[in-house]
Amino acid sequence: MNAALPSLPLLHAVRVPRAALIDTSGFAFDRDGYAPADLTLDESGQVAALRPAAAAPAGDWIAFPPLVEPHTHIDKAFLRARAPNPEHDFQGARAAIERDRAGGWTPTDARERMERALRLAYGHGVVALRTHIDSQPDRLQPCWEVFAQLRHDWAGRITLQAVASLGSSKLVGAHGDRLGELCARNGALLGPVFYADAELTANVERAFDLAERYQLDLDVHIDEDNRGRADGLRAVLDRLDRQPFRGRVNLSHLCSLSRCEANEIDLLARRAAEHGLSVIGLPIANLHLQDRDRGDTPYWRGVTPINALTRADVDVALGGDNSQDMFVPWGALDPLAVLRDGMLAAHLDEPLGDAVARVSTVAGSIIGLGDCGRIRAGASADLTLFRSHDPFAALSGDYSERLTVRGGLVVARRSVDIA
Repeated sequence: MNAALPSLPLLHAVRVPRAALIDTSGFAFDRDGYAPADLTLDESGQVAALRPAAAAPAGDWIAFPPLVEPHTHIDKAFLRARAPNPEHDFQGARAAIERDRAGGWTPTDARERMERALRLAYGHGVVALRTHIDSQPDRLQPCWEVFAQLRHDWAGRITLQAVASLGSSKLVGAHGDRLGELCARNGALLGPVFYADAELTANVERAFDLAERYQLDLDVHIDEDNRGRADGLRAVLDRLDRQPFRGRVNLSHLCSLSRCEANEIDLLARRAAEHGLSVIGLPIANLHLQDRDRGDTPYWRGVTPINALTRADVDVALGGDNSQDMFVPWGALDPLAVLRDGMLAAHLDEPLGDAVARVSTVAGSIIGLGDCGRIRAGASADLTLFRSHDPFAALSGDYSERLTVRGGLVVARRSVDIA
């Protein structure tokens, strides 16, 4: 094991977040939701024991749990320079990807970019990742074939999930059944993109019927604009009022909900909770793309109203969405950067030791992975460790070392030397 880690196989007085613990009894949490703990690792790289630190004060290592990326698009990653979007808006991004697609995507190109994304995610402590894959009639390959290869090659390092993503109107006819079969065969989800147009109700009905027929869960792009007032959410809720759905339903983006009045947001949030819906907020993408109509500094930020949804007991995670492509030029598949930016953008004033659940335990639960994101005895020692004086400083870049630990071994290390 790497000598940079403190006192291996014992991590003494390392600060751990409340959200990562199953049993919090006996731990002395500070106002940031962190408590000093002693972690003992065994020879196989598992956590043998986790208990409150034997003595105060806490040491200078801060731990974050196994991280989950619940919503990204690795099929389009790193296309920013090759397929620029000078308008920086959603329509410009769609035009840019159409131009790039016309040149033909090869398996080699797709694999190179998709695997680069996985290497970045792995180095940032990600243990599970759900990617949406463009799945229009002429776009199933090469990315679905490459994804299947990568899921096999990365087994044991990152648990990979896929979502078939396309405009909901394209689910009509034979292609809808073709996608249903592809998703069922690959253990994937159906991911229609719902637009607030005259066909919205019919498209929602068609998507739910197709998912029901092939026994698929749904992870949808919805209300990702400033034109409607959560029209997509209302259509989904109305459909569920009429007919229960046996699968899981996650709503990604949900930007225009924030254009509603506060009491209306609360009512819709309660209805979403009653139907067991989950939500993934995508703060970086929404801050970049929303309210660009005037070509000026935005008056509306397009941020998912996470606090209202949380008060209504809706599970809300945070995802990175696009990475360095024509939609979003930023991003390096680092959930902790997403957490920092999401807390800032959405005014998530909860203790950081609780908020980290949005990129660990809550994110894992939303994508169906149960206990993912915990630090617990008997689990693999998968951690992100910062040498820093407090967790906010660590996520602000004020640290001397950042270590990614997988199975008790350091797999990535970043040191900051300040003369």
